[in-house]
Amino acid sequence: MPITVARDGVRNLVIEGTAEVIAQSELLSDPTVYPLLSGQPDLYRAFMCQVWEHQAERGISSLIHMETHITDAKTPELRAAAYRHLRRHWQFINELQLFDIQNQKTYGVHVYGADRTPQFAHATSLYHPDTVLRSLLHDGSGEEPGFKDPHTGTWDLRPHAARVQRVDASVLRTWQAVTEAEDWRSTPMVSTVNSAAARTLSTLASHPRLSSLGLEFSRGWDESIDRQKGRFVQQWGEASWEDAILQGPHIYVSTPLYKSPNETMKNQKDWTSTDLEVLPASARPVTQYKPAGERADYDRLYTHWGESSARDHYRIAWRRMAANTGERTLIPAIIPPGAAHVDSVFSAAMPHTAPLAATPIVAGLASSLLADFQVRSRARNDIRGNDFNLLPTLPLESSLARKVTLRSLRLNCATEAYADLWAECWDESFLDDAPILERYDERGVGPVWTPDVPLRRAEDRRNAQAEIDVMVAMMLGVPVEDLCTIYRTQFAALYDYDHGRGQGAYVYDANGRQVPTPVRQAWAKRGRPDSNDVMPLAERTHTHPGSGVNYVYSLPFRTRDRESDFRRIHTALNITSGDTTMPILSPSSSRT
Repeated sequence: MPITVARDGVRNLVIEGTAEVIAQSELLSDPTVYPLLSGQPDLYRAFMCQVWEHQAERGISSLIHMETHITDAKTPELRAAAYRHLRRHWQFINELQLFDIQNQKTYGVHVYGADRTPQFAHATSLYHPDTVLRSLLHDGSGEEPGFKDPHTGTWDLRPHAARVQRVDASVLRTWQAVTEAEDWRSTPMVSTVNSAAARTLSTLASHPRLSSLGLEFSRGWDESIDRQKGRFVQQWGEASWEDAILQGPHIYVSTPLYKSPNETMKNQKDWTSTDLEVLPASARPVTQYKPAGERADYDRLYTHWGESSARDHYRIAWRRMAANTGERTLIPAIIPPGAAHVDSVFSAAMPHTAPLAATPIVAGLASSLLADFQVRSRARNDIRGNDFNLLPTLPLESSLARKVTLRSLRLNCATEAYADLWAECWDESFLDDAPILERYDERGVGPVWTPDVPLRRAEDRRNAQAEIDVMVAMMLGVPVEDLCTIYRTQFAALYDYDHGRGQGAYVYDANGRQVPTPVRQAWAKRGRPDSNDVMPLAERTHTHPGSGVNYVYSLPFRTRDRESDFRRIHTALNITSGDTTMPILSPSSSRT
């Protein structure tokens, strides 16, 4: 018996405490006592049920509690009842530390009344109750708010009538369309911080889903269980694609060789960025896992789709776990045949239902801000196949489809491992498809993959991705001003980086290279000069940790205005296509 338990009174205390927990769990799980909990014991949910049961017919009850029930797939009956009882719902994020809990915790103020047809006022992503009070009195004018105030970089406390959504049956049906829930009455709640977000979700929900393409999915190796079974071992070093076992940090948005683990392998942050400018055609990934045991078993036991292994195909892979408040949430890239991955990555392909040429356009869609926004709106931080299936499909007959394909290929096809994909997707129209935004290292391409295919400069890649963002929005019928509002209000971290704030700030030099932090800090200390003469060469020189190459960064340094670029791309595409019908402003939006 442990020494602690042997002390006087401790054993009885443990037994009594355990008995109390078990008894409480049994009570909360009893469907005859709490039929709405569906056998999912949770004390705050039980309090909700008790309040509804005991309040007067004309009474009002207000509770502050957690909100896992509004998205939990296992509690549709409880959620439906909550919608019927709600009168007002204000969801808060604890970033201002109003409560002594973790700063990213969410909770809500819930005002409940008698059971009736759903109809309640609703706002999400709030930080202070004063914002709610002033939003209820706001006249609806001015810029719509978001997560952070774009002018100050602080949490957005500005009131606005657009924050408050009136939820009724029609809104619940829109949420149902977004989530594909079986019953609109119990659909999971969808978070929208302003009217542009709500309007955009409704537009996205009107399109067919990726599920219509018959995607196959793979969760890869279980990082814990399959390692214990001896399917792979921890062993740092370069690997052929056939032996590669990828993890989340290996990929980023449209970037399949984003980082490599360091040999020290201390933790999940012990990785180094890849230098894409000098990445050789034959580059292979550095991994910290290698296949083990019988090779035939390794190949046989990995995900199979019918007779073929998932590893036989080009796949769209994404990080499974992602923060809803980070720079990006949905983080996809194309990975080549041969590669495996662990379950911190999820992947998809269309081996039986669509040609290989569909892969880059689906990857382009998935890389877009609008796809990311849809995932964020469901408050998902564990992104699996069902979440991916809910994304809208792009109309492949659109003239923009080939433009998205080209940019997606040039962002993803980083090495000769992508030569077959490039050749299969080649279209002669690529020769006439000039970039819209600036390119600092543009090279000619043809039907055969060469090292000139991948875009390598940071600003070139950023600009190509921005072009994809606008093209996807146009193909889905989302006005460019709504796209700008979504970016400004839903992607606070990205907005900060674009404006030169934070460790990952997107500041570029005169040659389109992203300025590394030490050089950027030295530049800021000197008052942000515009001329190389004012900043010594040593301060403008930095060794890339991934390649050991010394780069000299040339002034002037600058940031890019993503909203201005979006509008510029939109205008250029309309002129090129001769299409003047593409919406710039939605009927209910306005410039500010």
